[in-house]
Amino acid sequence: MPTLEYERDLAELQDSFVWEAPAHEFFERGPRWYMAMGVVALALIGYAVWTNNFLFAFLILLVAVILLVVGHRQPSTALAQVGHHGVVWNGTLMPFDQIHHFAIVYKPPYIKVLYIQPASTFRPRWRIELADQDPVALRNHLKQYAPEDLGLQDEHASDTLARLLKL
Repeated sequence: MPTLEYERDLAELQDSFVWEAPAHEFFERGPRWYMAMGVVALALIGYAVWTNNFLFAFLILLVAVILLVVGHRQPSTALAQVGHHGVVWNGTLMPFDQIHHFAIVYKPPYIKVLYIQPASTFRPRWRIELADQDPVALRNHLKQYAPEDLGLQDEHASDTLARLLKL
């Protein structure tokens, strides 16, 4: 089992491709969005109270408060690094032997994303904005170390839904 210091040193050596990207997507939400989401939240809370499902009502209220509090924050900038040992995203190293597959979805100007799917089902999929990186060079580099998911031609449905609903 590698030590934390070893992983930190290995992460610093990932310098074939280095760029900064937002840690998550940010969506501008206008007053109409807040009004629509407020109506949806009130309707769901009303339904939950009508069916005596108070836990559901509490969860809807909690999600609404979190969206209000956190929704205005600009995303922090995270460092993405790809080298010969793995991929580093926001300081976390994922060695190539722990990557199930990768996919690059490149449809500028709206979608320029690198997806990293870990081999472990307990680790979340990484979604890394490509910014100004050359997708062909990055793809050719990653293909040397990890399998590519050629079936992914468009972004994941969860990302599309999040963009449409501005979540």
